[in-house]
Amino acid sequence: MYIEFDIPNVEQRSTLLEYWVKATMIGSPSHRYQINALTSTYIRLVESCLVEYESGAARLREFWNTHTSFNLTAMNRSICHFEVCVTNACRAIHCYRRLRNDRERDPIALHLSADRPSFISDAVAKRFVEIRNQIQHLENAVVNGEIEEGQPFMLAPSGREVAHPIEAHQTIKTIDRLVIGKTELPFSELAALLHELHEFALSISNFLPSSTKREPEDHR
Repeated sequence: MYIEFDIPNVEQRSTLLEYWVKATMIGSPSHRYQINALTSTYIRLVESCLVEYESGAARLREFWNTHTSFNLTAMNRSICHFEVCVTNACRAIHCYRRLRNDRERDPIALHLSADRPSFISDAVAKRFVEIRNQIQHLENAVVNGEIEEGQPFMLAPSGREVAHPIEAHQTIKTIDRLVIGKTELPFSELAALLHELHEFALSISNFLPSSTKREPEDHR
């Protein structure tokens, strides 16, 4: 069996350094502690998602590219990285939705309301929450002894497998998704979410700090 990978790259987390520099050296995005806590948490979670995705992809390739031994450690680490990535993506979505819908209409909330990322929709948020819940449900099932013989008990990388066009009795397997139970999450979909989370993390980073006394934007 030949292995190929269809795992899109994601943005470098270092581009979010601007937020921490501004928050430390210039001033936080808001005069309200609760808003600053939300923005910092969102940035931190997005950074984590990018790190975990990159690490998960690297360990996955390491597993399949190790030919001198059965590198199960790399596979286990890959799964853990992707589980944390999905979990923190859900947390980031929740923070962003709360920030954008601030009842007191903080200036940064008005700034963010000018755009509507797909991940704030109920459909997208619900999909990733359900996958996160399945990860946690399986963990509880393992702890409580509720796993049946042969039942999958963790998130797993998978992909389509087709016959090799030239070599007889050989196949080509393309690793392009994560699977948990009957639910599949293509890497392309996860990468697209992370790209969008990153874009709006940059939008927060680029928002002028409250110390500049920026006037609230008029979105009437």
